[in-house]
Amino acid sequence: MRKIYGLGAILVIFITFQSSGQTLPVRYHTYQEVLDTLQILTNTHGDIIRVDTMGYSTTDSIPILRVKISDNPRIDEDEPAVFFCGGVHADEVLGVEIIVGFISDIVHKYDLEDPTVIRYVESLEIFAIPFVNPEGHIVVENGITNWRKNKSDNNHNGVFDNHDGVDNNRNYDFGWSIDAGDTVTTPESLMYKGPAPFSESENRAMRDFAWKYRPLVCLDFHSPTYGRAEKAYYPWYWYSSQGGHGMAPDEPLMLSICQQYCARIIRDTGNPDSTYEARRALVNKGDLKTYMYGNFGTAAFTVEVSDTTIQDPALVDGIVARNLPGIYYMMSRALGPGITGVIRDSVTLEPIEAEVQVTQAINADINPRLSRPDYGRYRRLLAPGSYTLRIIKTGYRQKTVNVTVGNSNPTNTDILLGPINPRPPAPQLIYPAPAESLSTRVFTFDWSDVTLATKYLLEVSSDSMFSNLIILDSNITASNFEVDSAMSNNHYYWRVKGGNANGWGPYSSKSDFFVDVQTGIDDESALPAEFRLKQNIPNPFNANTKICFELSKPSAVKLRIYDIRGSMVAQPLDAFMEAGNHSLIWNGKSDNDSPLASGVYFYSISADGIKAVRKMIMLK
Repeated sequence: MRKIYGLGAILVIFITFQSSGQTLPVRYHTYQEVLDTLQILTNTHGDIIRVDTMGYSTTDSIPILRVKISDNPRIDEDEPAVFFCGGVHADEVLGVEIIVGFISDIVHKYDLEDPTVIRYVESLEIFAIPFVNPEGHIVVENGITNWRKNKSDNNHNGVFDNHDGVDNNRNYDFGWSIDAGDTVTTPESLMYKGPAPFSESENRAMRDFAWKYRPLVCLDFHSPTYGRAEKAYYPWYWYSSQGGHGMAPDEPLMLSICQQYCARIIRDTGNPDSTYEARRALVNKGDLKTYMYGNFGTAAFTVEVSDTTIQDPALVDGIVARNLPGIYYMMSRALGPGITGVIRDSVTLEPIEAEVQVTQAINADINPRLSRPDYGRYRRLLAPGSYTLRIIKTGYRQKTVNVTVGNSNPTNTDILLGPINPRPPAPQLIYPAPAESLSTRVFTFDWSDVTLATKYLLEVSSDSMFSNLIILDSNITASNFEVDSAMSNNHYYWRVKGGNANGWGPYSSKSDFFVDVQTGIDDESALPAEFRLKQNIPNPFNANTKICFELSKPSAVKLRIYDIRGSMVAQPLDAFMEAGNHSLIWNGKSDNDSPLASGVYFYSISADGIKAVRKMIMLK
């Protein structure tokens, strides 16, 4: 059978062998139906939702759909990440329904301007994965309703049969070697853990996502193949006989959060006094919650929903609705008590990926909790109280700080680590000024003297990515550089960094300038033939951008800036102007001089009864 799915029209081939004779009830979403639903939500709510592909399934290369919900869904922001997923085991389809139901519910509440939901959308990076194992779900759709694994071709015969498949919730490396016995080492077993950790592309995609975003909370929705229904498992207990040291160092915190989560989920009986149960899990296999907690300190729970894999369709809506309060609680907890801050090199001020130890919650079982390399940001959920942090990074002097965690928001403590062998900090660019238009082709670049710098590297390019370098000189010993050959009229970008025996420091902020040398005399024939609004430069921009437009005759001109929702945020120009070529610099601020957030903006110019609009992107 051959199918084509949307979002890139990806061709998927799958083969079914003997069907169980059962079918997936129509109440449950197929992969294609989820894709269609997400496409509709993206079309109607593109300002807060983005659907992309986190990776592809191991055998059929089916996209693993990732939904991001945020006020800037196309931009990675320095905000806490939360992560919810389902569909790890193909036959446990209730998890898919909860994820799809959550996505629809949060969008609906956002439309109703629910203040709590608006806070989550504006303050968090919310990620939801309906199918961690999409190819396995399609096997279930096609009648093999007891299938659990993906379709990995274990015997390499090119045919999908009962020898195939890996249990994706046993294929992470943390705990993988502990998992032993015929049930996990025999390929025919529904719990086969795979030939090696991360042998499956689904698990590699989850690993790469986790290391990039390092979520504070994670819910992995399952439904029981056997017993143990309506429970949430938190990390962990690790037997000494298997190399561990007993309970997790965050045991009281993980138990408390899990209990609070469970208390918000009413069991299928509908009795409000009967809620889910929090259970301590074991480190005994390479599953997701163990991986997430072991590497990042994530409050990661495996949630066993209802009491069977494919529940009576009449019960599904109620199950989904009863699980939503728990998800919203986890988002609230991600914004609650804990620690956060940015770790930087004390000389260069570059962000650092460093280990942050909470001395009251550490043992030999957990891996180092590291700050993110892109922002230098560390985050950790903690209970209210006093803690000692130890900051460790090779090549830097260790630092210890004391923090007090309150009852509501995270405590912010920024850290400067002193390098043992310091490099120079970034220079400040002086001349040309940002977006300056030069009427000469020969001039001198100038920047600030930098402490510790014995040399400088100057780059000048005709593009903002510095892929087309006009000047590249790394042997400059003074904080200026005289152009020795005339530069042609063009738009240029430049940056500088300092170096010494310990290496190069960070680049300065990127700046731009124009060389615009007039060689003739303007006359009436040189006037623009019509009104024209040009694309801003640079775009995307950081601090300033240049907006150019042409007027064919004198006109009253209004320039307005709008955000993605259509609200006017600035009006940099409202004046009568002569015919000709015009430009102005917008500094990314509102009319009251307040800096605006990163994101998509629209600039609109009206003149002589004509209006033109263009889009621009501000990245900070």
